[in-house]
Amino acid sequence: MKTWQKPNRIAAGAAGFTLIEMIGVLAVIAILAALLIPKVFNAINEARINNAAVNLSTVKTAVVDHFGKYGRFDMIWGTNQLTAPVLGYDTNVLMVEQLLDKPFAAKIAGGDASTNCVIQLVVGSAANGGSGYFLDGSTNNATANAQYVCEAVLYNVAQADAKDLNDRVDGATLGVPLGSADAKGRIEWAAPGSAQAPIAAMYVYLTHR
Repeated sequence: MKTWQKPNRIAAGAAGFTLIEMIGVLAVIAILAALLIPKVFNAINEARINNAAVNLSTVKTAVVDHFGKYGRFDMIWGTNQLTAPVLGYDTNVLMVEQLLDKPFAAKIAGGDASTNCVIQLVVGSAANGGSGYFLDGSTNNATANAQYVCEAVLYNVAQADAKDLNDRVDGATLGVPLGSADAKGRIEWAAPGSAQAPIAAMYVYLTHR
């Protein structure tokens, strides 16, 4: 007949992890986190830049479609006259004509999502806040004599984000160091004042006539 025996608590406890093993596991987790976290943040930042680039391209396509249909920028449906400047060109014209599904937005712009960026139609002399666009990277102001210029303005953009978008759109050769003004290409801005200050207004050329 079997007799009852008291469980061996020492043998049962031996199945757990030792302190050395736990430290080893934590060390492996720390190493993996150190390797993966920068890649995760880079992927998130890349998605934000890609979001801005894609949305700008979508708006530009809608603007070109509008002009292709009606032959003018300053009209809705080709009949209702507009007077420049036209702020909210995406919502007041392109969405009305069903050429655009939703308002332009850019995740890299800071502040209130409803006011941190705008699509606008301005006369050529007022493009880029009056500075114009030097699209070929030279001293030639391509929009100085334009009748109208359609542009995007993004407010309070971190300089690193502005540089990344500029490199994506204009190429690194038209890039500038942090803290400097960008006065060439399709993306331009005034000097932010320091290497840490955000860019108050980043102008993005879409098209002109």
